Amino acid sequence: MMNDVAHGLHRIEFKDKILTVEARGPFNEQQVQNYQAQLQEVLSKVKGHWGQLTLLHQDCIFTPQAEREMYHTIKLRKQRGVCAIAVVFIDTAPTGLVEQQLTRLYQQFNIMHAYFIDADAALVWLEAQVAISSPNSR
Repeated sequence: MMNDVAHGLHRIEFKDKILTVEARGPFNEQQVQNYQAQLQEVLSKVKGHWGQLTLLHQDCIFTPQAEREMYHTIKLRKQRGVCAIAVVFIDTAPTGLVEQQLTRLYQQFNIMHAYFIDADAALVWLEAQVAISSPNSR
């Protein structure tokens, strides 16, 4: 059955209070479930506040089922201490639809987020947000 095949790719790395997620869409529900399983494993060891740098390649739109499934991944990240998410559009123009989908999800959990076309600028913004929200940094 074709519906059981994950569509989309992602790579996750956690280093120095920054979770970097590199993704290539479009995404279906199975891919988001795979992503959540990896996130749970990576974030199980994380303490305190941290930020997420999301690097999106190609058209990173979510199917309606995948968008609903993303709700759970964002809830998990919020519970595990994410304080801000910077989304960078790599080799693709920012699309209003992808921004709308992500903004809808992030706003449900009151997660600060911003969109960029430059990864360096995104990282500077993200590191500042993490510093502001970490009690030990004051």
